[in-house]
Amino acid sequence: MRPARYYFLFIALGTCAACNGVVGHHGATGGIGGAAESGTAGGGDASAGMLDGASGATHRGGAAASGGAAASGGTPAIEGAGASAAAGEAGAGGAPDEVGLSWPIDCVPGQTCTGIGYPDTDKDGKAHDCGAPGYPGHEGTDISISAEAMAAGTAVRAAADGVVLFAFDGKFDQCPNASEPDCQDPPSLEPDAKVGNTVCTPLGPYCGTGTGGGSCYWCFAGGNVIVIRHQGVPGVFATRYDHLAKGSVRVGPGDQVKRGQQIADAGSAGNSTGPHLHFEVWGTGFYELADPWAGPCGPNYGPSLWAHDPPWAG
Repeated sequence: MRPARYYFLFIALGTCAACNGVVGHHGATGGIGGAAESGTAGGGDASAGMLDGASGATHRGGAAASGGAAASGGTPAIEGAGASAAAGEAGAGGAPDEVGLSWPIDCVPGQTCTGIGYPDTDKDGKAHDCGAPGYPGHEGTDISISAEAMAAGTAVRAAADGVVLFAFDGKFDQCPNASEPDCQDPPSLEPDAKVGNTVCTPLGPYCGTGTGGGSCYWCFAGGNVIVIRHQGVPGVFATRYDHLAKGSVRVGPGDQVKRGQQIADAGSAGNSTGPHLHFEVWGTGFYELADPWAGPCGPNYGPSLWAHDPPWAG
């Protein structure tokens, strides 16, 4: 199943929804936000039901936002927050002078990761290497692990130094489950809501780069989610981490984190069909998607946004 994203934006009002998926597992994350009168703005597609995304609403000119659908994203409420593990831990590199993004999870493809679902941020049905993406329109990289690895604890790590913008915890983390409310889509989207598989940020200066005025909110169907703002990382505004294990989130809004620092454990919260991390890159502003992988089918033709080649080699 795929994560769902809805994005609504308003001059008067709006909403967006999007979803995320993974190799074999699709997590609901992401969304779009900040729409314009024309229905597209804020770096997202205004059509509902898109994959991998955050959903959100934007209010410009004092308009009220109306519900949407699920996606993954962050609001300040977290359980088990509190900054922590030091930089340089295994998994995501840790060298302070690295340039680019470090691998965000303690698993190695072909060994302890069970699969990778690549992005399709330009929605042409192809991954960067011209192969199949996680699914058409996939907005992030899904890194799958086994149920055993989830149970044992698989660390999720900050891909670069930054400041936590949003962090959510407390959602059931073994989706799908037809009888578990935290695995179901919410009936609507509202600022600061945490219903079903979706969590929403408060209404705030979360449009564009956050400096151009207006108010937006984002909703993520990743259940337990962290978003980190980065500065000084070429081509990267922020990174998002979805479907995290319940009770594992170690950071809260405003915390400064270091590359390689453990921020949570991987799980299967939200719109997900199995244990995995949905890792998403925002390039130039809130929910303005970027593909960290470079290849002949783009949309990133080079250089890669990763610090190492392959990313997990660091």
